Amino acid sequence: MKSQNRAIIIATIALLFVILGGSIAFMIVEDFTFVDAIWLTIISITTVGFGDIVPNSVAGRIIVLFIVISGLWLFTYVLGNFFSSLVEGHLIDLWGKRIMMKKVKALNNHIIVCGAGRVGHEVIMELKNNGTPFVVIEKEEKKFKDLRGDNVLYIEGDATEDKTLNLAGIEKAKGIIISLADDAGNLFVTMSARTINPGMKIIARANRPGNINKIKRAGADSVFCPSLMAGKRMALSIIKPASVAYVQALTDTNKVNLELEELILGKSCPIVNKPLKDSGMREDFNTLLLALKRDNDTILNPGPNEVLLPGDIMIVCGPANELSKLEKLALG
Repeated sequence: MKSQNRAIIIATIALLFVILGGSIAFMIVEDFTFVDAIWLTIISITTVGFGDIVPNSVAGRIIVLFIVISGLWLFTYVLGNFFSSLVEGHLIDLWGKRIMMKKVKALNNHIIVCGAGRVGHEVIMELKNNGTPFVVIEKEEKKFKDLRGDNVLYIEGDATEDKTLNLAGIEKAKGIIISLADDAGNLFVTMSARTINPGMKIIARANRPGNINKIKRAGADSVFCPSLMAGKRMALSIIKPASVAYVQALTDTNKVNLELEELILGKSCPIVNKPLKDSGMREDFNTLLLALKRDNDTILNPGPNEVLLPGDIMIVCGPANELSKLEKLALG
């Protein structure tokens, strides 16, 4: 389709050159006005031939022959392909892509998803359900229809190419989720993303457990192996079914009004520099502090005497409405 669109554009430009060149030739050879020259050129190309304006010299008639031979073919080709594209929806798709690219360019602080396969589809649905702005990079044409049906912004291209990442606004993105079918591609995109935007969060997929450390060394913040995670989850479902069911309930927001959230404590937050037992998180907001991330350390299940410091990232669990209130408090 791209080659067909390129051919139509080239033919259209050539036709415009024939019209412009013929008009200028008539103005020079026949001393016609610009309007008369354009008029004679167009009626010659379309073979209308009203006869109201005709060339008076041999040179002018040679110009008419050249315009008819070259212009008629170009005009027929462009017109035929125009209506063909209109009927088949190509022009509508092209216009839709232009609108979508404008929306992609307007994105800021968004997420880039590389790959719309089985794993990528779940990522897309989760981001969409959470209202997170994102754009998908996909190169398989058969998946474009599903992305359009889900009203998802996407870029047609290869995620391993820097120009495709730039089209997705990688320099303005806050994170990228790389879920390609091959680990070589995931490794390559990780390296490119870390080079172009050193400060972004990079989450990558590893299809083989042995490649997890390689992708991490390439610059990924976190690497997930779907087969490894699924295997552990299946084993735990047999060994500890109640625990797995509880975790599943937390992650399935359709079943319970509980969410996991990350909240950053601001300097002006009223609970900073206080021990956890005096924060009132449990009493006032009905939320549970699961962990604290402080610099490069993670404090799991903080004790009641743990002092909350500015810049700490709290991983909390609780009702969505209470978490919203706690977030406002954390921001100060």
